[in-house]
Amino acid sequence: MGESGEWDYELQLSQKRDVSVVGGLLSGAYDMHVHFEPEAWMTRRYDAIETALHARELGLGGFVLKNRTYCTQPVALLVRRLVPEIQVFGSLTLDGEVGGLNYRAVKAAAEIGTKVLWLPVFYSANSMPVVQRLFNLELGADTITVVDSAGRLVPAMDDILKVVKDYGMVLCTGHISPREVNAVADRCIGMGIGKVVVTHAMSEFVCSEFLTAEEMVALARAGIVIEHCAQAVSPTSERRDPALFVEAIRAQGPENCILTTDFGGTPHPTIAEGLRMFIATLLRRGLAASDIELMVKTNPRRLLDISG
Repeated sequence: MGESGEWDYELQLSQKRDVSVVGGLLSGAYDMHVHFEPEAWMTRRYDAIETALHARELGLGGFVLKNRTYCTQPVALLVRRLVPEIQVFGSLTLDGEVGGLNYRAVKAAAEIGTKVLWLPVFYSANSMPVVQRLFNLELGADTITVVDSAGRLVPAMDDILKVVKDYGMVLCTGHISPREVNAVADRCIGMGIGKVVVTHAMSEFVCSEFLTAEEMVALARAGIVIEHCAQAVSPTSERRDPALFVEAIRAQGPENCILTTDFGGTPHPTIAEGLRMFIATLLRRGLAASDIELMVKTNPRRLLDISG
């Protein structure tokens, strides 16, 4: 075999190894940030059952259903019965449609087994002006903040965080500002709440203010989980340089991070294909397979209390 043939053969072997590694990492992975149909005023690609069937086809272990306008736990329970091979988890997002910082909604959701709670997203003061313009929405002017003018958590957060702790929920920061994120993190650490996730920490298209690299590292070292989304590097969305994420993950520590997609809408890939592409991209940029396994399997399983 000539030099060119040897090179082609080695390239084919390398590509086969890449496919095998990516497939192994995708198998049993969990995506903790999944959108689905229907959601008021937003276009989504699949409903929850279609999402689960596709995830099963590509070998995912499970995912969390996110919807701004209603609690998704009843949907998650139904999908689990219909597609039992996939572990589907429900969530609640504290946007205006559910009453904002509504303790009663949080308590009711927790009572029926809802696993994940998002702080305000589109209604966050840090996000509403951006998303109204970006998505051509008319949400009004009643924004939500979780801190007062002095930077202290508003009283409503006390009752909400007590429910989060008592029921072992995962608290995700949503679209709140860096000042708010740090205040929430400090209170949660003080209360012994051990499952806090900074939502798409490096996405820069739906918010006004963003955490600095130093703030993210400090939060990670304090035990707060940093979420990195495929949407941030996708050609269908932000198109940010994946090298930035590799650098950030190494600084924050993969043991303190999760990889998700934030997909489910159009024109993005499906969640399973999006996660596969994200994994492959980070591998090509130098992240170790063992680090990626932490972020798509080990860490999500810990947050979601999945044993075995």
